[in-house]
Amino acid sequence: MKRASRGVTLLEVMATMAVMLLGVAAAMTVVSQTTRSNRRTLTANQAQIIAEQTLERFLQVGCQGRVNCDVPDETFDVYQTSEGFLRDTAPVDPTVVARKYTVTVDVDNSKIPGSIEGGKVGEPALTRALVGATTGTLVNVRVSVSWDEPGIRAGRQMVVLQSRMAP
Repeated sequence: MKRASRGVTLLEVMATMAVMLLGVAAAMTVVSQTTRSNRRTLTANQAQIIAEQTLERFLQVGCQGRVNCDVPDETFDVYQTSEGFLRDTAPVDPTVVARKYTVTVDVDNSKIPGSIEGGKVGEPALTRALVGATTGTLVNVRVSVSWDEPGIRAGRQMVVLQSRMAP
């Protein structure tokens, strides 16, 4: 006896399409979350590079450079364009997209009373004597780079680097 072949019903087609739709939606969610995470990581890496460059430049030129050791804080902005260039000023062209990083250099100078938070001098102490120098010749240099990160609850993100140097 020969059986008649049965076709695919509309209900089976709809069920298959629903399963496929769920799979595609899940894949799109993974791709969008990965893209967002990669963008945040790239932004944080750029902030880390800005902080490293600022700290290295300050350590090279000392207190005579862009930042004065007698002034506890100095803040300036750095802009990264969509092409990846860093600039000191915001782009004038409104079609150029740029992320604004705020750089703060905080210098705790043991020779200036009140410039160290709460009188703390760290371990080993900033006020210790250096070989061939007088007591209290170290400064603590902290570079903070912050930026606004849209789409996350905290909003403002920050990278901080710190070092000590003899001015």
